[in-house]
Amino acid sequence: MFAQFSGYTSSESSAYNAGLFSIGAGLRHQMSNLYGNTSFLMNSKTNSVDANLGTSQSRGSSSSFLLGGGGFYRLGEKWGVGIRFKPIYNRFFEADNRMENYALSGIVSYELTEYLYLGVNLGPTMSNRPGGYSSYSWNLSASVGLILGKWNFGWIAESPGLYRFENYLGSEKLKERLPERMSVGAQYQINSEFFLYGELVRTFWERAMFSQNGIEEKPPFLLRDSYTGSLGIGYLPFPKLSLLTGITSIAYPSEEGVLYKSLGASIGASGEILPSVIGNGFWGGVYLQQTGLTGMISPYARETKVGFQFTYAWETEQEKQEDIR
Repeated sequence: MFAQFSGYTSSESSAYNAGLFSIGAGLRHQMSNLYGNTSFLMNSKTNSVDANLGTSQSRGSSSSFLLGGGGFYRLGEKWGVGIRFKPIYNRFFEADNRMENYALSGIVSYELTEYLYLGVNLGPTMSNRPGGYSSYSWNLSASVGLILGKWNFGWIAESPGLYRFENYLGSEKLKERLPERMSVGAQYQINSEFFLYGELVRTFWERAMFSQNGIEEKPPFLLRDSYTGSLGIGYLPFPKLSLLTGITSIAYPSEEGVLYKSLGASIGASGEILPSVIGNGFWGGVYLQQTGLTGMISPYARETKVGFQFTYAWETEQEKQEDIR
C-alpha cells in the first residue's frame, strides 16, 4: 500500500512562484498572489484576469498539460473577491498511479490595515485517476500577509480534501485524503534591483489516508522529513521586469515507507509585454524547473518542468482618479 503514497507530487501554477521554486506564501506580486498568498491581492490596487499552463518530461515521456486560471475584482477600498482554478497534486509517470487533482475556489481578500491582509479560499475539488473521476470534495485554504518596511511575511494553510473512486483501475473502490500543508515565507527587498525570498513548507503526511476495498493505510513518514524549503533571489533590471531563480528541497514519498529528500532548481522571468504596442497591463511569465539534482530512487527520475503565465491587470476607477490627483 505504501506504493500508493509514492504518487503524490505538488503542482506548479503561477510562473512567478515557480521561478523561485515556491508556493508563494510570502511573495507580494500580482502574478503570484492569485495562486499563492491571496491575502496580498488587495495590496496590488488592481483588478486582474489570468491564465497559465505547464507540462513536464521524464524518462522520455511528456505529461499532459496542467491548466489554471482565474481573476480578482476589488469591490471597495478594503476587500475584493475572485475565483481561481488550479492544480494541487499530480502524478504522471507511473501509469497505475497516474493522478491529477484540481480545485476551483472562490476568493475573498481583505485589507485589515495598511500592513496586514487576510485571505480565504473555498470551493469544489476533484481528482482523476485510472478508471475515471472522483466524487467532489472541498478545498479550503486561508492566508495572512504582513508588510513591514522592506519585509513581506506570509502564511498559507491548505486542506485539499477527501476523494472517493468507485471504479479505480477498472474494479477497485478507492478512498484517499490528500495531505494538508502549511507554508510560511519571507521576502526582503535588498534595494530597487534585488530581493531575497525564503519559504518553509510543512506537509501533514500523517493526515493523509489511502483506503482500497476497505483496507486503510496511513504513511509512516518521520515528522522531521515532512519539512521542505526553498531559497530564491529576484533581479529587477527594469521596473516591470523580474528575473527569478531558486533552489528547493523536495520530499518524495517512496514505496519503502520513507520520505526521500532531493534537490531541485528553477529559473523564470516575468514582465509587462510590449506596453507601447499592445497597451499597459498585459504581463507574461515563463519558468523552467529541474528536479532530481541529487541521486534519485525508483519510481522517481529527473523531471524537467516548463510553464507559461499570462495576466491582464487594470486599475479601478478610484485608483485612476487618485493617480490623476
